[in-house]
Amino acid sequence: MKSSNQLVVNFSLKKEVFFVSIGSLVGAFTMHLPRMFLDLFGDSSYNIMLLVFARVINSSQPEVGLALHFFVATIIGIVTGVFLHKVFRFNISRVPRGLAFGIISGVVVFLVFAIPVSQIFLGPNTVEIISEINPEMTLIEAAKEVEISFFNQMLNSLFMHLVWGTTLGVIGSLLTRKIGANYLCHVCNIEFSTIKTYEHHREHVHENPSPKMKRILILGGGYGGVGVLNKIQKKFESDVNVNIELVSESNFFLHTPMLPEMATGTIEPRHIATPIRRFCKRAQYHQAKVIDISLDERKVVIQRMSDKTQTLLSYDYLVLALGGKTNFFGNQNIEQNSFTIRSLDDAIKIRNHIISMLEDADQETDQIKQQKLMTFVVVGGGFSGVETAGELNDFIRESSTKFYRNIPQDNIKIILISAGEKILPEIGNLGEYSKHALQKAGVTIYTDTRLEDASFDMAKLNTGEKITTGTIIWAGGNTVDDVVLKLDSEHHKSGRLEVNKELKLKNHPEVFALGDCAYSVDPRSGNPYPPTAQHAIRQASTVAENLENKVKGIVFQQDFVYDTKGSMAKIGKTDGVALLLGHEFRGFLAWLIWKQYYLSTLPTNEKKIRVSLDWFVDLFFPRDITRLSNVYEEKKISI
Repeated sequence: MKSSNQLVVNFSLKKEVFFVSIGSLVGAFTMHLPRMFLDLFGDSSYNIMLLVFARVINSSQPEVGLALHFFVATIIGIVTGVFLHKVFRFNISRVPRGLAFGIISGVVVFLVFAIPVSQIFLGPNTVEIISEINPEMTLIEAAKEVEISFFNQMLNSLFMHLVWGTTLGVIGSLLTRKIGANYLCHVCNIEFSTIKTYEHHREHVHENPSPKMKRILILGGGYGGVGVLNKIQKKFESDVNVNIELVSESNFFLHTPMLPEMATGTIEPRHIATPIRRFCKRAQYHQAKVIDISLDERKVVIQRMSDKTQTLLSYDYLVLALGGKTNFFGNQNIEQNSFTIRSLDDAIKIRNHIISMLEDADQETDQIKQQKLMTFVVVGGGFSGVETAGELNDFIRESSTKFYRNIPQDNIKIILISAGEKILPEIGNLGEYSKHALQKAGVTIYTDTRLEDASFDMAKLNTGEKITTGTIIWAGGNTVDDVVLKLDSEHHKSGRLEVNKELKLKNHPEVFALGDCAYSVDPRSGNPYPPTAQHAIRQASTVAENLENKVKGIVFQQDFVYDTKGSMAKIGKTDGVALLLGHEFRGFLAWLIWKQYYLSTLPTNEKKIRVSLDWFVDLFFPRDITRLSNVYEEKKISI
């Protein structure tokens, strides 16, 4: 175990100084606003004070005085912060402690800087400046006026420095909290915001293990799993008797609604993927595959991704958020000869394949073969299929115009196949608008039609029609993972786990399930909740609240009751549909709503900025046609 003076993780003196400087800069404006206001509407001598400061370094510009005041105050604030940290191990990652630091800094600056400077420099200089501004006033009269106003000046100065310090402390605390120093247990690889909590953890977990320890195990790194993690670790941040672990095959959280845009180059891959470890402040993370779950023994077997080493994890409370997998309905030919669009790898493969088809087609002189290369079949009339077809259509047609000039537009075919009578049936009349908009853009749509079989260069429909194609993208259905199907619990015919209104397994009240792997019913209507990201996010809040109550011994459990806020889809570069709270939106406005909503759901500000820049660039420039890899997979098409 490392000693306590080695516990600060991610601590950088440069970083902390930067935080304080930012806070001081904002505080400098905040502290001077009241004085500026008084100068405009009262008889404040604020401008005189700045001129006096400037006179200290032989300047007559008030801006120089403002800069000098800000610079000296910032330096004193930084020195104060370093002193507090080095001597008292003072950490401002909590706002109350940041406020304390700010108040201390404000008082120190007032005592060390404001009072001495006012006595040594400001008094004489103020007399001179007042007499220069008002020639009719003698030096004696000016000195008397300064003496009379001294107390009020000092009181105003103290108030200003407290405002400055408070602003500095809050901003510095928030920045430190987000990206600054925390205390790390190098055994458990979890962080604590205060040294006191860390020391309690070391005592109760490693030196003298507490019998009261409660173990929460979360399986899955999607909207449900990460949503529960983010909420539950905040609730038990300082409770060292709660151990939290999360298991996920991928080491990143993926913002899946943006996969079609990523597949066509609108968004860069890493901009919609956030490392799960970035969320795991108070939780241990395992990148591993879940091999087996024993509900009776409360144990889970996981397997590492690289060397297949297996580990046994125990739990007191289990959260199942394992998501789902693509359902090919037992058709191995479709599975072997089509692409899926559920993961980052899927989107990268689709992007590379599309660009390969464009490159090959541009070199092909046989029009029949070129048409075969340029025929893309998307299966699925839901949101994923429709958005993928729309993105493909925009990308392929735009790229052929800009870069692949040997490919006529008439040889490009984007085909969307829907087993239902409509596309996007979830949004009613807007589904019909989407159909017409896509058809107008050049997409061929088959409704009430199924993909019956597939080969490496052929799509066979249940109508008997055969489509010669080099690309089939399957977005036609989902099912649960095999490890979920094997669980000794009640399953819906879809394979999903049946949960009660509290999102627990009926025979195992210590096990919660949410997201794609759970079958949850609206108690008011009796209809199942759709397995969408929107519902998984809300279910995570309910599960986190119920988990907190269980760990604390509170009997009350919250029912999951949620009214869908709406649904939306992006069907073109500046076209979309949205059904929100019963109101229909279409066209550019719906497209804008789609953009704003999904931008707001990105997990970090960094990702929001990166995606915003991607979208901004996409408005003015053609999409990048660079293949992300020069490793060519075996072609699924023969020409």
